[in-house]
Amino acid sequence: MTMTMSNEQGKPEANVRGGRRSGHRVHARHLPGLPTLAAAPARTNGSSWAPGKTEHCTAQHKRRLQAVRDKPQQASVMASEGAVSPAFAYTVVYVKDVAKSAAFYSAAFGYTVRRLDQSHKWAELESGTTTIAFTPLHQRETDALTGAVQLPDSAGERGPVEICFDYADVDAAYRRAVDSGAVPVSPPEQKSWGQKVGYVRDIDGIIVRMGSHVRA
Repeated sequence: MTMTMSNEQGKPEANVRGGRRSGHRVHARHLPGLPTLAAAPARTNGSSWAPGKTEHCTAQHKRRLQAVRDKPQQASVMASEGAVSPAFAYTVVYVKDVAKSAAFYSAAFGYTVRRLDQSHKWAELESGTTTIAFTPLHQRETDALTGAVQLPDSAGERGPVEICFDYADVDAAYRRAVDSGAVPVSPPEQKSWGQKVGYVRDIDGIIVRMGSHVRA
């Protein structure tokens, strides 16, 4: 379509073809006699279009898609880490007589014997999340597989590990242990770090520390 525009003197000013005037874009609302275009209506969801909004939504959508793709890998890593997280399950005490030691710990320190194998090669105490267990000094697992257990040569020596129990009343617990056959080493006394501690030896000569609850 070709339209001719005139100036005030009635002379032709320019030809407009396809909405262009002298090489410049001419909007329909600038042309005499044509209706003015209304503004773009708002979106039905209450939002209106703005420059850059489409690009922003696209980038956000891409990030969400990437997060969904990454979830299986993240879950796999977390599962792998969980598979190697430790749980302190047992403290195994090597003794001369499993049944005798289990009965002694029950009487001297107040634990219940949870399990005693008929072979008398394994016993467990009811000691919370970490089980105290007893097994013989000499057996294949120690003598042939992992090495023989070494005992102190004299009463003046001790092994590199001690067993520690906490009590609300350390003095009463200490007296019960000694009355049940534990060998007294050091009666309970107040320590500089705020704990009351006493020491005894069990029937195999293992040091047992008996202390009060440590307050955080």
